Amino acid sequence: MLSVMSTDHGQTTRKAIICITALGALNAVFYFLSASYFDSHRQIVGGVSVPSYSPEQMTQVRMNFAVFSGVVAAFALAGWIWARRVGHLLPVLLGAFALVAGIGAFRHDAPTVLWVTLLVYGVLTPVLAWHSYRRSRAAWAFLIAMCAVFWVVDLFGAPKARGELGISLWITMILPWLNCVASFTLRSLHNEYVERDPVTA
Repeated sequence: MLSVMSTDHGQTTRKAIICITALGALNAVFYFLSASYFDSHRQIVGGVSVPSYSPEQMTQVRMNFAVFSGVVAAFALAGWIWARRVGHLLPVLLGAFALVAGIGAFRHDAPTVLWVTLLVYGVLTPVLAWHSYRRSRAAWAFLIAMCAVFWVVDLFGAPKARGELGISLWITMILPWLNCVASFTLRSLHNEYVERDPVTA
């Protein structure tokens, strides 16, 4: 018993170290790439070339990215450790956010396709997550498909959604990556949903 607990603790520690290392490396790369981007954007003020971004703005962008990547990494680590619980809880949270965003989009006269899509996603994901958690293979597969599709759609539609909903780009950018985490976490549970031969099961 103690050996099993020690092994589980060791695996959790290794997973945490991997995620923290990857997070640090990602932020280091972003820091240097953002420095190059900021240096390449200058404007002429009073005949003098000055940076387009102030030091405060540069710091804010990097802090936003650190929070954004930290949240995604935290959910990814949690999904890696507690795949079944996180894989089903995350779509419920995303669905709740989609419902709120869909109502907000409707009240702000956003394009119909936007708020209808958000509302449909917000209603379906908790229902699918519930049935998937209760071992429904069809609900599990459909839930993965929905999360994967919204991962891609939200990723490319983030700037547009930001303009329509009037919220931060970082919020609209975090949603597709949480959908990515949800889809891969759910996919890791595939052995629990394998169809078995009723004769041999």
